[in-house]
Amino acid sequence: MANRVRGTATADEDLSSGSWSFGERLLSFRGREGLTQRELAERAGVSVRVLRDIEHGRVHRPQTRTVRLLARVLGLDADTARQLAPPAREPARPGSERLHIGILGPLSVRYRGVETHVHAAKVRRLLALLALRYPEAAGLGEITHALWPKDPPRSYQNLVHTYVSQARRVLLLPGGQAGAPAPSFLARTHTGYVLELERDQVDLTQFQDLWARARQAHGAGDAEAAHELAERAYGCWRGPLLAGEPLLPHHPAAMAAARQRVESLLLYTDLSLQVRRPERVLGALRGATEEEPLHEGLQARLMLVLASCGEQREALKIYSEVARGLDRELGVQPGDELRRAHLRILHQELPWPRTGPTTAWAAFDVPAAPRPAASPPRPRPSQTPAASTGFVGRAAELKRLDRLLLPTGERVGQVPAVLVTGFPGVGKTALAVRWAHRVRERFPDGQLYVDLHGYADRRALHPQEVLASFLRALGVPDGELPRSLDEAANLYRTLLSDRRMLIVLDNAREESQIRPLVPGAAGCAVLVTSRDTLPGLVARDGVPRLDLYVLGEDEALTLLSRLLRSGRVDAEPLAARALNRQCGGLPLAIRLLAARLEEHPGVGIAQLCVELQEAGAFRELPVETDDLFTAVHAAFELSYVSLPEPLRRWFRLFARTEGRLVSGYAMADLAGTTPLEATRALRHLVGVSLLRECAPNRFSLPAPLLRYARRLALREDAQCPLRSV
Repeated sequence: MANRVRGTATADEDLSSGSWSFGERLLSFRGREGLTQRELAERAGVSVRVLRDIEHGRVHRPQTRTVRLLARVLGLDADTARQLAPPAREPARPGSERLHIGILGPLSVRYRGVETHVHAAKVRRLLALLALRYPEAAGLGEITHALWPKDPPRSYQNLVHTYVSQARRVLLLPGGQAGAPAPSFLARTHTGYVLELERDQVDLTQFQDLWARARQAHGAGDAEAAHELAERAYGCWRGPLLAGEPLLPHHPAAMAAARQRVESLLLYTDLSLQVRRPERVLGALRGATEEEPLHEGLQARLMLVLASCGEQREALKIYSEVARGLDRELGVQPGDELRRAHLRILHQELPWPRTGPTTAWAAFDVPAAPRPAASPPRPRPSQTPAASTGFVGRAAELKRLDRLLLPTGERVGQVPAVLVTGFPGVGKTALAVRWAHRVRERFPDGQLYVDLHGYADRRALHPQEVLASFLRALGVPDGELPRSLDEAANLYRTLLSDRRMLIVLDNAREESQIRPLVPGAAGCAVLVTSRDTLPGLVARDGVPRLDLYVLGEDEALTLLSRLLRSGRVDAEPLAARALNRQCGGLPLAIRLLAARLEEHPGVGIAQLCVELQEAGAFRELPVETDDLFTAVHAAFELSYVSLPEPLRRWFRLFARTEGRLVSGYAMADLAGTTPLEATRALRHLVGVSLLRECAPNRFSLPAPLLRYARRLALREDAQCPLRSV
């Protein structure tokens, strides 16, 4: 057991060779003394974080006082302490003469090895966002939200330009003109700004490229090359992503990069075990497990690495601690990965390191770890409901969903997601379900579906309720369901981390219902439908929006014909067109008309039009006895009652218009207010899909919604005579 960490029996002989980093030297001496990080830090009077950063290689030249305190606790003489200390000056790394931006740790801007300190907080955040989005551009909306997460000032556009100019001066190379822009490094695009650098000049893309090469070499069976590349990839990290920037780490790209960091460490560890160099990854694993103590994959690998380095007792102790933590925090037992690691340690089925302390260990022929028994098949949920009958049109929308949710090439860890919005009854759910059935084979691990009841007669679902349902569908027993939202979301993301699944979140009302349900794996996709445009989801999370509008006349007639299925539309084409105009292309209204005709096969389409006119359904002020569009109006009612009274009044004012191309000026005249106030109110109605802005400052309503507005005005504003504008 003398070889506790990286063959400590020979560590003293190798210290002077220069092959060990400062952190590795310190780790070796600490292992020889049998001290934990916390014990050494407390005895030396330094913080655990400082000690961890030193051992992980994040601090290359600590203070002399720190080295002296550590050496005294470790019992080192003066000569050995001098060996422990790093060289006074490290040689310049290749490529350091170029500009380099780092975000895998605190923000770093270097040129020729000299760090440029960026003191302005907004400029730091802007540079961090540009590096995070590199090689893609950061949009103006995304930049604005990053700089002012809550309430941007009125002059935010001018301020963005100011901060961009300051960022350009930061990136200006020494010797350049102080006032000149640096278009080669920070350029304007039609949507925002982008860094123009080589991929190895930004540490995030440098890491991603090395990691991709490591995976490629691993897949080709070249373990040595894969191990070297994985080690270089993980070495790009100097600490937590964007340490010191409390807002940007929640950006989707930042969260994806943090997941990639863990995934790269898992691969690095597996390769270190495969090539029998477990000591190389030990320090990185210790730090990662301290940051994520309940990550079973990291803890299982730490156990194997410790046991392979001769520290079986500590490895088994970790298993007990993690098992207690899982039971206490999540109420679950260790998973298969942890249990298999535990058994391998008990059975001594480990790859011993190449630098063993004695020949006895080298002669001990340990058999390769047996292939684990095939685990039982995982559940493959298929929760998407049946597609609606008579679905027509929407070819352009289906193609756009394909383009947004099924892109070619490898994603950079980002989960594809789309928000579908539109009027009540316009067919958002039908489109989502139709697309889900079309791409079923592209998601071999299944589909999860939930109606969030954002706009319904019943209470909207809380994300924790949905997560409990999803986890059950993924095979988690009721007794092991986490009790808190964060724990449930973490378990949900863990279960989907290596799966390719489609998640359909139907009828959402607000962003808080959606965010906990977004998985962390880029192989999954999320399709959301909502009457609300959810601007926070679009701006903060970068989710593209697909606005669904009513059917065109030909598509509406095709839908009516398919629903009737008896050639009745071809027999009365003019009457069918007249009837369709009253539906305004709204699929829900068309289906109700078709149901009425199917109930009375002897009634012709023209006769139905006459009956409805006589009943007053199509008059300017429909009578209360008409119930043809009761279901349509009930769907509208769910959106209308959720509005505050001032916005309800604005909606009712449309009863005084023809509903087509109504300007904000005309509505301001009706309301007796300013055009600016009118435009703001109307755009609020657009945001909840009770209005459409079909041209700048020109608004319109389909016929069923206009008819609903008139019924409301008749009921609630009877004292105000209607007039057209």
